[in-house]
Amino acid sequence: MAMGTDRARLLRERYRLATPVRRDGTGIMWQAHDLRLTRDVAIKEVRPRYRMDMPDLEVTRRRALKEARSAARLSHPGIITVHDLFEEKGRLWIVTEFLEGLTLKETIGHIGPLPVRWCAWLGFQLLASVQHAHFSGVLHGDIQPENVLLTGDRVVLTDFGIASMEDDGTTTTLPITRSAAYLAPERMRGGPATPAADLWSLGATLYTAVEGRPPFPGDGAMSMLGMALSREPDPPANAKTLWPVIEGLLRREAAHRLTGEAVSLLLADLLRREGISASTPGRRPQTLPSSHNLPPGAFTL
Repeated sequence: MAMGTDRARLLRERYRLATPVRRDGTGIMWQAHDLRLTRDVAIKEVRPRYRMDMPDLEVTRRRALKEARSAARLSHPGIITVHDLFEEKGRLWIVTEFLEGLTLKETIGHIGPLPVRWCAWLGFQLLASVQHAHFSGVLHGDIQPENVLLTGDRVVLTDFGIASMEDDGTTTTLPITRSAAYLAPERMRGGPATPAADLWSLGATLYTAVEGRPPFPGDGAMSMLGMALSREPDPPANAKTLWPVIEGLLRREAAHRLTGEAVSLLLADLLRREGISASTPGRRPQTLPSSHNLPPGAFTL
């Protein structure tokens, strides 16, 4: 690598960018190396959203700060660990732990709908992470398959980019074209982030995992909103014993949705009936079904 290129990829005289891992609507995730602590890290290059013909840098800065501060408040094996936040080269950068694996979206793309037992375990792990965040006063606001990272033994919730603090007195402007399929109906109507809205998004994510498609497929945000407000989700073909959980989470009225505690009990009972230990996040249950024919880096149990 040429000296000039090497310097261009060095941030804060500490982090050396290696390769881009994935891109989404808010930026690029890089694999990088922390020269000071001699460890690999992930660095999110936060790109500004555009308003009129100029990048809205102030909005981007506020969103990045909120993302890092929200996630930094949390310490849980099912939530990505934030190490650092800084501004350089005209952009904001968020440094997190580096984890090898695929997102839930990528996994579904590779192997299609996942078995009910896998999805029940995934749901149990994700719910524990979501509840930990809620108990800490943090709302994720954008739970969807591309924000769930699957490693060999962890289910990790990432990207608190549009999370909001319950006590900060603000609501968040959402990139609705990117995540409309996983937004609760009240959020699509402009309502604030709430624990119940996060649980709806969790239900939509589980529906996609077990069925291979979102519960309200559509061509745009408005068509999805119309379906979410006027009809039930598409009838499931694969959900079987997981359907009571998903149906309870996808109820249109927030007050009628299952609570996190109720969902946890239902999932734990389902796992026990399947002979699977309802273990805490970060621990590998020994009785989960083994996987095969998965691409390198795919979720394995």
